[in-house]
Amino acid sequence: MKNAAVISLLVFFLPLLLNAEAAVLKLRASKNPDSVRIVFEGPESAISKGSATQKGNDIIVSFPTGISIQAETDIVDHRVINNQTVRITPGAFSGIKVFTLKDPSRLVIDAYAKEEKEAAAPVSTQKEEMETAPLTTKAVVIDPGHGGYESGIVKEDNKEKNTVLDIARKLGALVSKGPSKGFLTRGSDLFMGFGERVNFANSKGPDVFISLHIGNHRDIVIYTPVITDRPSDAVKPYLLNKGQAEFEEKTLTLLKAMSEAVMPVFGEDMLSIKPVPYSILSRIEAAALIIELPSYEYAYYSEEYNSKIANTLYKGLHIYEENN
Repeated sequence: MKNAAVISLLVFFLPLLLNAEAAVLKLRASKNPDSVRIVFEGPESAISKGSATQKGNDIIVSFPTGISIQAETDIVDHRVINNQTVRITPGAFSGIKVFTLKDPSRLVIDAYAKEEKEAAAPVSTQKEEMETAPLTTKAVVIDPGHGGYESGIVKEDNKEKNTVLDIARKLGALVSKGPSKGFLTRGSDLFMGFGERVNFANSKGPDVFISLHIGNHRDIVIYTPVITDRPSDAVKPYLLNKGQAEFEEKTLTLLKAMSEAVMPVFGEDMLSIKPVPYSILSRIEAAALIIELPSYEYAYYSEEYNSKIANTLYKGLHIYEENN
């Protein structure tokens, strides 16, 4: 009888005990052009062992302990199935990517939108022709950062040197489909020094130079050259490298064109512009920018995403050509 009484008390008080120890998780969500980001924030003990699986049009998120949800979004629907599981309904999506972040501890789920099968809204013939017509710019040099023993940023199986090389190849192929020539400073997993890249680029007599990297940030950062030394007119004819001094206006035009191409595709809050002195740009004799792409924690570099970046940069080159 005594044991039965103890068991009865445990059955009665167990739910209360579980609720008392429930981890409070904040639920947020944001929409991107091709995905919905869902974020659970809370104690590291719960977040680090959280998991998410796709089930039809829902995402089932499970935690090792009891949870209490504080929703700070109306972008996605959610329902607590039991004290450890939440059902998220983000709308139509094709797949998910799940990862955790620290300081504070977060479980992040990116749900990627399904491709629409219906025809896109019509655009003007002039704009359509501009975006699909071959470039007439003489030469574009594309510089995939790092290479060889210099991997750049590494995240699990992803290496910056490989990702930017893939994007550079895609962009180079787009540039070269007409009379323009797209040149890559490196076409394989090869280490190239600063001077080698500069000499190769300037030897092609380019109109445009774009250096591609991946950063530790959520947005796309475009770096512009800073001219720290302006030689006199008497000295200029004898310089082996004239650098950016004669290309300020064209670089500014390129910056505006790339901004105009990036913001409609990735969002206005996904673009930052920063000056960078004493970089490779200072010695490039062409309109020149460094474009640093979002980190692996904020972007999933699939074949589709890499093509999306290459197509966006190609559109930027079209805008530059038109404005120049």
